[in-house]
Amino acid sequence: MQTQLYWQIHTLAFLFEKKADERLKESFGLGFAQYKVLEAIGRNTNAKQNTVAELLDQTEASISRQIRILSRKNLITVDMVMGNKRARELNLTEQGEEQLRLCHEQLEMIHARVFNGLSSEDVQYFEALFERLIANIRS
Repeated sequence: MQTQLYWQIHTLAFLFEKKADERLKESFGLGFAQYKVLEAIGRNTNAKQNTVAELLDQTEASISRQIRILSRKNLITVDMVMGNKRARELNLTEQGEEQLRLCHEQLEMIHARVFNGLSSEDVQYFEALFERLIANIRS
């Protein structure tokens, strides 16, 4: 029986996330799920919870849990939005910015290991291909 491409994509994504989660927890006590939320907030100043959920293709409930963890660790600030009692603005603290930078360095090492032996052209090809595939599945 021939292995289906979707299974290989799933396996690659699963193994990358598992390795990333292990490395980040070991090094910083922070899981990959929290890293992704930090990354989304870092890219979007004054981000709202629903914006982060959309960016990560997750539910607001799952993001809410990560926000509580990150806030308790003083990596983000959660501020009320004037005129909207339910909305919150999310920003990185200085500690959060530093944590994000350190996590990014760890993930770059995993990335290098995954793509070891591939040329920069191959990596660029994969990036373009995956962007098209993601766009296809979202439409």
